[in-house]
Amino acid sequence: MSVFTIICAIALTFCALIGLGALIAPKWAAGVVRLVPDPDPARPGGFSEFRATYGGLLFLLHMTALVILLRVGGPIAMLAILPIAAGWLGAGFGRALSFLLDTKENRAPGMIPVWIPLELVLGLAIASPVLQIGANP
Repeated sequence: MSVFTIICAIALTFCALIGLGALIAPKWAAGVVRLVPDPDPARPGGFSEFRATYGGLLFLLHMTALVILLRVGGPIAMLAILPIAAGWLGAGFGRALSFLLDTKENRAPGMIPVWIPLELVLGLAIASPVLQIGANP
């Protein structure tokens, strides 16, 4: 197993654990992303979104890619990890744009300067097996 596969596996595991945390503790996920359920009493709920999108989706998406990476490998694994890596890179890019353009709406930068590099690093780490292939002459 190459060092790039190990880096990718560690990043996928970390992201899956974030998803598992949100699945088990949606209040934690809400606090991390600084979102709240709809306070309108006529529209109760909102925690299902934290459990579903930040929880189940992130957990199973990354776990599936991890299994494909470790059990199947090869070009199939590259096709499984590349969209996930692109998603994290896109999140970092979107957050950077928000940091630059949405200063009034964001009120204070909060964790945004921390999340931008983290999302970019996660995207690059997940993509490392693909990027490594392109680096070989």
